[in-house]
Amino acid sequence: MSVATSATLLLSACSGPLKDLAPVTVTNNVTIGAPTKAGGATSDPSIPGGGTSSSDGSSSSAGNSSSAGNTGKPSSPAGSSTAPATSGAAGQAEGFKPTKLKAGEKPPQFIIVSFDGVGWHEKWQYWFDIMQKVPFHFTGFLSGTYMLSTATKDKYQGPGHGVGKASIGWNEPSDLPVEIADLNKSLAAGNEIGTHFNGHFCSDNVPGGNDWNNDDWNNELDQFFALVKNVNGNNNLPSSTKLNLPASEIKGERTPCLEGHSEDLFPALKAHGITYDSSFTRRGISWPTQSKDNKIWQFGMAEFPMHGTSHYQITMDYNFYYTQRQASSNGVTPEQSKSDSAQVQATYQDMYNVAFNGNRAPLVLGNHFNSWNNNAYSDAIGNFVLANCGKPNTYCVPFRDVISWMNVQDPARLAQLQAQDPQEKAG
Repeated sequence: MSVATSATLLLSACSGPLKDLAPVTVTNNVTIGAPTKAGGATSDPSIPGGGTSSSDGSSSSAGNSSSAGNTGKPSSPAGSSTAPATSGAAGQAEGFKPTKLKAGEKPPQFIIVSFDGVGWHEKWQYWFDIMQKVPFHFTGFLSGTYMLSTATKDKYQGPGHGVGKASIGWNEPSDLPVEIADLNKSLAAGNEIGTHFNGHFCSDNVPGGNDWNNDDWNNELDQFFALVKNVNGNNNLPSSTKLNLPASEIKGERTPCLEGHSEDLFPALKAHGITYDSSFTRRGISWPTQSKDNKIWQFGMAEFPMHGTSHYQITMDYNFYYTQRQASSNGVTPEQSKSDSAQVQATYQDMYNVAFNGNRAPLVLGNHFNSWNNNAYSDAIGNFVLANCGKPNTYCVPFRDVISWMNVQDPARLAQLQAQDPQEKAG
């Protein structure tokens, strides 16, 4: 049976071009140390679909809105709150070394935080600062078009689309060295970079992921790897500007708007050396499994109840934004945003608590570099990371580290973990 994103869970809501975005600022509702200096900013408008599912499986969908990507200019908060205590993080060794479980030993609790697009300098700095507070590493899914600019966009043509077209905005030429420097710093710090493909084509700008066949996915991936490899030549960058991202290190992906069909996508992933997918969601929190035919690890985000409700939804920042504010920050007060953020953080905490005390399945938390709802969602995931990464038997690591851990386990023990029932609601 093929896997595809259900229309009852989400519809695409991709963003407009960068020129349509109002200025944005880095969240400062979380105190993470000395403020970082803003550089050449590129806002990140790569957005998944916004629909959500109700507790009975019925749908409420976002529709196709170009305004969804307009982050708007967030209100300045009245004051900065102090970050939560950091759970003894200093005693935990830097880096993660996978070890085989002993007889009767429970697995660690993994928290996998990821960001789609990753094209915004100030947000890179925000997360680098978070990394200084707690043992935390993450995965960034890079949009290949961020390796081009308004001057070189004609070097990309998405399957079924015109030359130089995309559903997300283009960098200015001056942004490229800044983005490359941020990617290099992230890689050097131990984070992982995967692919978010290129033009972010979804159901609001067809043909998109739900329309593409295997040839189309192969084409899109061929272009992604070429854009990464040839970023200097494509953009006439000096040799002193070099992206340190070999193709062999790109092992995972998340499709734009979580769209696609596994029978078309997974063979293309295998052909390009990609070993995991994080596009197709699952009810509850469960252990990843490999697809039968192409051996692709499936790290679907959970559909889990919003804190204090029985409303199941995909636990991704944009989906929270749609549920709480219909994906619009217009007229939302700082107090309302703070309340929304607290609910999202409490949802993450519900997920952690039930998994830690239950099946210990990894938490897969999908995000974007965004300032939606007065930075409610950046604050929620930031505070959650600060409060939980570094706790005993808890590891905040990229997807690749969880795969490394699973690969060293006894196959029979791993199968036992995978056979456990999903954690479908807070305990």
